[in-house]
Amino acid sequence: MPSIHPIDIARVASQSFALPDICLRIRSMLDDGQSNLEDISRFIELDPSLSSKLLKLANSPLFRFESQIDSLAKAINIIGGEALYNLIMAETASSAFEHFSSDVIDLKRFWLQSIYGALVAKNLAKMVKIRGSERFFLLGLLHNLGELLVAVQAPDLAIKCSKYDEKTSPWKLQRQVLGFDYADCSAKLMEFWHLPSQLYIPMMDVHNENKALENKDVAIIYTAVRAGVAMTHDNLYSASQLITPLVLKYLNLDQEDLKDAIKFASMEADGVLAVMNPSLSKYK
Repeated sequence: MPSIHPIDIARVASQSFALPDICLRIRSMLDDGQSNLEDISRFIELDPSLSSKLLKLANSPLFRFESQIDSLAKAINIIGGEALYNLIMAETASSAFEHFSSDVIDLKRFWLQSIYGALVAKNLAKMVKIRGSERFFLLGLLHNLGELLVAVQAPDLAIKCSKYDEKTSPWKLQRQVLGFDYADCSAKLMEFWHLPSQLYIPMMDVHNENKALENKDVAIIYTAVRAGVAMTHDNLYSASQLITPLVLKYLNLDQEDLKDAIKFASMEADGVLAVMNPSLSKYK
């Protein structure tokens, strides 16, 4: 087994792609208790490009508002500060995906798998009535960022990790080849970025079934990640094959709920992809 560690991979990645200052500033404004949503809106509007992208995300299938949101201030008032922060982080994730892109993996599959997982996670969180479902969108979106990090820093190993089949799940093969899975790298990078712990701690246990049976955040991400893999590899896996029924039961959900979440993600993923990476979308 190669002498490679997720902390080292994440450290190199964090030096290559630092978290944009605006992410840190907005997080600080949300936490200081002195800034209101109007202050935050004015600050973001200083960056016209980001403002435009956030408006597109606010009007994407991610929120499904009944009417068009035509101003950033209106979007912030409707969705709130924390949801706004998660949108900014989603846009940052999009930039990170492009920064770490590699020709040794199928980027369209990578993006769709990430977006499927994100949409399923958000939908499941709403079903379970957990507040702040946008956080789960971000968890689902970023969980597999480690694949890009390994592909850039150790492409030969990433190629080996891509040889999974119907008998061996992607994360099981990653552990055999690397000694860890891609979600470990993703979580470590988010920790290096000093993101709130609720945005990376559940990711550390995303492939731990026992943790998924005792923590709802982990259970949602566990389920969503597997659904995303099944959706992008329907020739190899089914969601029911990858997801333990006990985890759904723990969430007070059933197979029909899961099918509804998967159907929603399948219908809306390309609309989100069109906003986040138009070049890969069929709507380009």
